[in-house]
Amino acid sequence: MKKASLNEKLEKEREKLNRLGEEALKNGVPLTQDEAFMAQNRKVDALVVKVTKEQERHRKIQQER
Repeated sequence: MKKASLNEKLEKEREKLNRLGEEALKNGVPLTQDEAFMAQNRKVDALVVKVTKEQERHRKIQQER
């Protein structure tokens, strides 16, 4: 997956996470007890790891040049 599309996907998923968080708080549900929020949070975490690894890989390639 291209870096730009991975970053775009991360941004989209973060926005969804924020919406779910706002909704849970509005309904008085603690975030850690909201299953939809926690599932989305894990999805965002996984994407952050992918983006970070991709950035590290590009950095290594640049250093080798």
